[in-house]
Amino acid sequence: MPNFEQSYRVLRRAADADVRSLEAYRANGGYAALEKALRGLTPEQVNQQVIDAKLRGRGGAGRLTGEKWRIVRQSQDNQKYVICNAYDADSRSLAVRTLLERNPHQAIEGILLAAYTVGATEAYLFTRSSAAAANEAIQQAVREAAEANLVGRDILNTDFSCTITVLGAEMGFMGGEETVQMALIKGRRGMPDQRPPFPSQYGLWDKPTAINSVETLMNVPYIVGEGAAAFASVGSAMTGGTKVLTIYASPVSEPQVVEVPFGATLRDILAHAGLNPVESDVRAVVVGGAEGGALPFASLDTAYDFDPLEDAGAIVGSGIVELLPANTCMVSWAMERSNYLSKESCGKCVPCRLGVKRIGGILEGIVSDLGVGGDLDVLDEFADYVPNGSLCGFGVQATNPLKTAKRYWPEHFTMHIQELRCPTGTCVPVRAHRFVTKHVLP
Repeated sequence: MPNFEQSYRVLRRAADADVRSLEAYRANGGYAALEKALRGLTPEQVNQQVIDAKLRGRGGAGRLTGEKWRIVRQSQDNQKYVICNAYDADSRSLAVRTLLERNPHQAIEGILLAAYTVGATEAYLFTRSSAAAANEAIQQAVREAAEANLVGRDILNTDFSCTITVLGAEMGFMGGEETVQMALIKGRRGMPDQRPPFPSQYGLWDKPTAINSVETLMNVPYIVGEGAAAFASVGSAMTGGTKVLTIYASPVSEPQVVEVPFGATLRDILAHAGLNPVESDVRAVVVGGAEGGALPFASLDTAYDFDPLEDAGAIVGSGIVELLPANTCMVSWAMERSNYLSKESCGKCVPCRLGVKRIGGILEGIVSDLGVGGDLDVLDEFADYVPNGSLCGFGVQATNPLKTAKRYWPEHFTMHIQELRCPTGTCVPVRAHRFVTKHVLP
């Protein structure tokens, strides 16, 4: 089992020193990495350190952070921007608000290092307006940093200047999408835009923009301060460092927030959170949050990393790991997830707007013992149609619950359709009739 106690780099635990104030953060070595970079490293050297550290985006996509920064930095445009995505799209994830509440200055230091590296003079931190404690903590930290000449003009008496503006919004799931955030910053309706061009080339106000999650940016001070090799000494061969996770022992349990090294198995992660599930009590482990996939008990030895999870049908996503009890019907679970996601869709893309809703409707029919054999073929068709026709990551991942439920528990679907009964005896009919295709005669 990995040494989890040595993997806490961005998440402050109750036993750790309180670093919410500027004085306490600096007393624990805070802003030393920023000063080291401004006085002794070129932007190119910082960028190379981030690349060597194998720092991948913690927001779900898993792209190499340094490669994105290099594109922005090499742009000939004089105006560039940094956006810190501190918006937990999945409301059940506590990662971002916990980081901001307990360690706000490390987020600011990471933003400033990103701005220095890419050549930006303006940065935005975008968060959920409903996360009151987190917003208060980060705004207080920005004020303290500005008063100490750590934010603003001529930072630390160098020629580097950067302002940070904190913005809050409540957009549901779609508020975490990067092009939605850019639209809201510009005062426009929050709707996703087509890519390419990507924000690193054509972003905020059509300028090169580096957009990273707050967790990603909070790892940068460690990389600059301790070196790329020290950072990558924890993690997997493909992904350096750690991930902050929200762990649920059941769908209704109180969550735990932990920080774990990439490459640790799901079983070891659960054990670190004090959970030692047995197969007779667990139907599935859901990895990735609302758009994540459900994996069987036998998959608990899967490594928590982008590629192994994707191969298994799950995603890093919002960083939620949740256990489902043994009496869970996976048809009903997929139905509930699909219905939730259909309401969260912004509606811009027809495949996402209608496809996810239709998936939920078909699953409602199956749960109500109104399904027919052809429904399974239609579901397979939608499972490909929705991701292929969606502009943003929301639609691309929206069918993961359906696909993993069918992949690992096909007998739940066939029992509902062929035997007209729930495999766990827990499903309650939610429809009195099927969706019927209406043909229009010429």
